Amino acid sequence: MLIRDLYGLSLHNLLLHKVRSLLTSLGIIFGVGSVIAMLAISGGAKKEALAQIAAMGIDNIIVYTKTLKKAGGSEKARSTTLEYGLSHLDLENIRKMDNIGHMTTARDARVRVTKGIEALDVQMFWVTERFMKDLNCKIVRGRWLAPSDFLNATAVCVIGKDVQRKLFNLGEKEILGRKVLVPGGAFSIVGILENNAGTTIEGINSLNDSIYIPSTTGKQVFTEYTIETGPRMIKIHHVENDLLVIKVKDTSVIDHTAKRISSLLAKTHKEKDWGINVPLSLLKQKETTQNIFTIVMGSIAAISLIVGGIGIMNIMLANVYERRKEIGTRRAMGAKKRDILFQFLIETVFLTVMGGILGIGLGFGLAAAVTHFSGMPSDVSMWSIIGSITISGIVGVVFGTYPAWQAANQNPIQALKAE
Repeated sequence: MLIRDLYGLSLHNLLLHKVRSLLTSLGIIFGVGSVIAMLAISGGAKKEALAQIAAMGIDNIIVYTKTLKKAGGSEKARSTTLEYGLSHLDLENIRKMDNIGHMTTARDARVRVTKGIEALDVQMFWVTERFMKDLNCKIVRGRWLAPSDFLNATAVCVIGKDVQRKLFNLGEKEILGRKVLVPGGAFSIVGILENNAGTTIEGINSLNDSIYIPSTTGKQVFTEYTIETGPRMIKIHHVENDLLVIKVKDTSVIDHTAKRISSLLAKTHKEKDWGINVPLSLLKQKETTQNIFTIVMGSIAAISLIVGGIGIMNIMLANVYERRKEIGTRRAMGAKKRDILFQFLIETVFLTVMGGILGIGLGFGLAAAVTHFSGMPSDVSMWSIIGSITISGIVGVVFGTYPAWQAANQNPIQALKAE
């Protein structure tokens, strides 16, 4: 028989029993749907996590001051000042190292930001001029801190996009020029900053939840602050930087540079009141972990495809039994074994491929529903769609070959005698 005749005959037989054909494909539909949905959800989580790390800069080394532990009744609790965090000398020593491009610093002003009498989960930092660029942020309204602001120690600030929501009412549109009042001064808002990836850095909950002022202004206004350590209040004025972002020249040796910085700080600090992160290393680790997670999720979902394939094989075997007279008649009229084999194999592959196509639609719907109701991101990749269609076809060939072989090997005389 001609191939087109085989396709036509196979499709005709499937359309004669539309409901049964649909029910036969359900295993493949749900199998492919679950594979697409799981891969989309894990892919979205991977994309979001990697974007957050990448937003910190793959050519950056981030050094931060660790939260000071309460000293209780120790010798430190009886002192009035405390050396703590990253000092100016640390910066000078790091700057002299090889592979150091430039550095950006930030210090927490450690003031309470309030709306009326309500304390807000908002931090104020005094930062250097390149802070926004080095941490991949952008201005959505207004402007960033200008060189003149640093030169003149101007009382201005840039707020994160989430600070606008927390600090002002929803109906207020004229935010630029408004004042942010904190203990120590009032700062005019000149811009609104946004970090699309929602990057969080140790010591900074979120870049979108913070207020930024010029470092020169901060040094004039916030000369010292106090913390509670047990029964006493300790004045601290030796913290010069809470965050140091180091831009390296060559990323191929960034891990070696980070180890050298760690070794230097270990020698100059009595206690480990600092920490260090290398976004590039975190990116590689996270990517490896997410890939493993995606493989596991995909493998679990793929089991349902195997179950669906077994179901199709069982139904096709029953189909062969029901159509013995048809097989016997066609063989008696001159059809060859391969014609019978290809006819049943084409029917099975058609069922699985059509099930795969419907399953892709189901997967899109499930992924969209999860994103809508839970807020979890999803990302349906093209390779998962192509892979699902390919796997569906392979399932049809693998699980359809045995029923097709059984049909092709029916004895024509016995098949015609069948009741």
